[in-house]
Amino acid sequence: MRHQLQFLRVVFVAIAIFFGLTGIAAAQEITGSIVGTVKDSNGAGVAGATVTITNSDTKLVVRTVTTNDAGEFSAPLMPVAFYDITVEAASFKKHVDERVQLNVNQRRTVDVTLQAGNISETVTVTSELLQVDTQSATASNVINGDQVVQLSLNNRNWAQLILLSPGVSSNLQDQIYVGTTNPNGVSNALQIAVNGVRPNSNTYTVDGADTTDRGANLTVQTYPSVDAIREFSLLRSLYPAESGRSSGGQVNVITKSGTSQFHGDLYEFWRNDRCRCKWKGEASSL
Repeated sequence: MRHQLQFLRVVFVAIAIFFGLTGIAAAQEITGSIVGTVKDSNGAGVAGATVTITNSDTKLVVRTVTTNDAGEFSAPLMPVAFYDITVEAASFKKHVDERVQLNVNQRRTVDVTLQAGNISETVTVTSELLQVDTQSATASNVINGDQVVQLSLNNRNWAQLILLSPGVSSNLQDQIYVGTTNPNGVSNALQIAVNGVRPNSNTYTVDGADTTDRGANLTVQTYPSVDAIREFSLLRSLYPAESGRSSGGQVNVITKSGTSQFHGDLYEFWRNDRCRCKWKGEASSL
């Protein structure tokens, strides 16, 4: 009996560790990190500077860190968002970087040079949206929320935008259907090949959760509305450890988390009176 109890304890601990590591891996897939160095005008690191990271849209403080002896700071596992980064240190002016964009799986570097002066004075910098990633060898690209909404989509299916990435080929129909094969005989399979790898070698996730139909690996179980998508990324090669499950493309959709103000969206499928009705009464242009 005693040996059985010991065995059950070992099994329980193993299961707990497994789910703990699974949670960490999921977090890595839907977050990024902000790192940087705080220096003075002479290039020396400023130790003990307070770095406050605030969500630009919700105005909530997400993380507060302190620089080390070399003036370095790191804020890992940050949700995808725009951030205002405030740096304060004694005998220096307050420095603010506004709307620093952090994408999924990105290691965003924000280096700050403080100016000598009174801390009540503020130096504000508007961050550049585009940054060359020199920290990772992974081949990837991001389609942001504005592109998802504004680019032409026949039936508002975000998966069509995967084809904008380098190295991607496909024989997709003009429309991507959801569910079983429709009456017109058009399949809902996502026949998308990334860097020449078979289409059934892709993995699709939404907010870190695997939504790939693991039957034929060619369909997706969840299609968020384009209005709900903040961005999505496509990893094409040299995958990080948390994304190495499949040999094809790794597509990760990140949905919006909201802001401090109410927002709404309205859309309409418009067809003029010269159109003819088609499948299920839906009109299509001549």
